[in-house]
Amino acid sequence: MDPADEFKDFAYIVSHDLAGPVRSMVGFSQLLKEKLATVESEQDRLHLDLVIESGQKLNDMIQGLLAFSRLNTVARAPVLLELEMIVARCYMMLEPRLDASKGHFNYPRMPEIVADSNEMFTLFYALLDNAIKFRKPDTPPDIRINVDEEASTHWRFTISDNGIGIDPIFYDDVFRPLRKLHTDEAYAGVGMGLTLARKIVRQNGGQMWLETARQGGLAVCFTLPR
Repeated sequence: MDPADEFKDFAYIVSHDLAGPVRSMVGFSQLLKEKLATVESEQDRLHLDLVIESGQKLNDMIQGLLAFSRLNTVARAPVLLELEMIVARCYMMLEPRLDASKGHFNYPRMPEIVADSNEMFTLFYALLDNAIKFRKPDTPPDIRINVDEEASTHWRFTISDNGIGIDPIFYDDVFRPLRKLHTDEAYAGVGMGLTLARKIVRQNGGQMWLETARQGGLAVCFTLPR
């Protein structure tokens, strides 16, 4: 077996097999907390809460790695897709959070492409989710999708926002798995969104990069074959 393929199989097996014990750890810790209605000390309760919180974070990290591994191991099913429907589905799922933050989301008529529908949903959802998550305090998100022709072979997509942005010195670093620039207290998450998004784009014959948005936040740019 090729070493690269062997590593892919190893990553999938490890992330998949670790998920069960972690779920058990969190589940039994929660049962213990419910059963012990009166914990002997506040410090004991804090320790139990930290076990549950850490277990849940570890599970989220494993699920992110598992999703990344599946991009290498699960067969893709490319079909002619209406990206309009993919983006509309993402908006439907993110609408409660967007409304709660009084945000705005604008996108043009989306093109049709040949791709796997699950991958395209993961791609757009991850980027739109980040645009809502990394907003400035007390500033409604302004999220926009732009679509342009890139030569005669690709579409160029730009998802921009008016959020906190990313310092250009970290433009490459943030694509690494589990790489976070902020604490969990500031912004929740495990740092897999951009990693998954770029992997999907590259597997579909495109490229992804970051720029500063006109609104002052982040612009995620990527190409996909026409």
